[in-house]
Amino acid sequence: MDKNALWPGILADLELNLSPGNFATWIKPISCLALNRVRPKKQLLLLGCPSVFHKHQVGERYIGQIQTAAEKLLKNKCEVALEIHQKPAAANLNGGGGSQDDLFSLDTKKLGREAYQQAVIKSGLVFGMTFDNFAVSTSNEVAHAAARTAAKKPGEIYPLVFIYGGVGVGKTHLMQAVGHNVLIKNPHASVVFCTGEEFTNEIIEAIKNKTTPSFRQKYRQARVLLLDDVQFIAGKSGIQEEFFHTFNAVQKNGGQVVLTSDRQPSDIEGLEPRLLSRFEAGLSVDIQPAGFELRTAILLIKAGLKKIDLPMRVAQVIAANVESTRKLEGVLMKLNSEVTLRKEPITEELAMALLNKFNGEAEALKTRINPRQVVTRVADYFQIKPSALYGDRRLKTIAMARQITMYLLRKELQLPLSEVGRILGGRDHSTILHGQEKIARLLPQSEKLRFDVTAIRKALYVDKSR
Repeated sequence: MDKNALWPGILADLELNLSPGNFATWIKPISCLALNRVRPKKQLLLLGCPSVFHKHQVGERYIGQIQTAAEKLLKNKCEVALEIHQKPAAANLNGGGGSQDDLFSLDTKKLGREAYQQAVIKSGLVFGMTFDNFAVSTSNEVAHAAARTAAKKPGEIYPLVFIYGGVGVGKTHLMQAVGHNVLIKNPHASVVFCTGEEFTNEIIEAIKNKTTPSFRQKYRQARVLLLDDVQFIAGKSGIQEEFFHTFNAVQKNGGQVVLTSDRQPSDIEGLEPRLLSRFEAGLSVDIQPAGFELRTAILLIKAGLKKIDLPMRVAQVIAANVESTRKLEGVLMKLNSEVTLRKEPITEELAMALLNKFNGEAEALKTRINPRQVVTRVADYFQIKPSALYGDRRLKTIAMARQITMYLLRKELQLPLSEVGRILGGRDHSTILHGQEKIARLLPQSEKLRFDVTAIRKALYVDKSR
């Protein structure tokens, strides 16, 4: 069996055993480079991954399944090796790795690219928000699969996809990716993207300028209608009336509707019953906040798009210490600015120094929690007395709890080293700095530590909000 026969068989096996999102994100981009016999009863399968991060993820999560599938087909021992390999047509229209160029023939590629770019501008989409640049994990794989299906067969399988979740989880990106995918295949398709606020303002302007017919033509004849933050129209009866008829017109014509909101349909106050019934009749999928692995992936993808040489280890340090996906890009840009000015590479030490300074919510946090609450929460979590954190006992559990306290006092309250030392029994600033940096270094490596710190942080703010 040669590589051209082996690899399709492996793909078929993995597609059956993996979720659609994980298969599309991690397995499909792999290239089969070679299949060589290294010993009479052993072969070597060489696979190509499009990036360092992709190679790392496949090596960590899927290489065992690939090897098992290969050995089952070969009926022989098989070793799997990975290397970085860009497909010849991997660069897409937006600068990220992908296969968009493959959709245009050599003769029409230039014309197709220009038509696509013009269509993106006309539709209101943002360049770069494609499926190729969207990181998939367990927190968003269902929403990703639903969006992929809607993009592949608009209006057929899921005529309405309703994506909901908190701020910065990727709702808008997924929605826009649907529009991009449709326009890549057909730049002449009528795709309309807008926010709930923009939809409202356009209606007001149309009424004011007596251009309501053109407004209705634009929205009601859309092949794909993408409305971001639909909760904005709640409580506005006239706007909901117009959207109700727009929604019905698009679906009557076999079009695709994708909506996003910060909450599920039943939780949107002020939403008219007839709209609620239509929203609930569609496919509703939620996106959970990004975990450590997904935040790392997002950082590496953004770094790649901006041509920033971000080492994997540094990305993990940042992802372990910054939970907000919106804040990740700010940290990345600040870090890149620092290394550009210093003319030196990005290092863990530089990233950690920046993380100590970078906290846009510092002043707000100071008013929400105080040092005593931090000490109490940590002590309660580890089931020890607060006095143990002030003392000198070096039992493993107490020492770790004490260092977590140092980390939280510095990160959440932005207290000076000397002040943290004073709170924790008169320790010197070097001890506090060592404890804080130790926790920051361990966070990317220890899932248990990330769980502990996250649980304590949540307990702090739950207590404060009561």
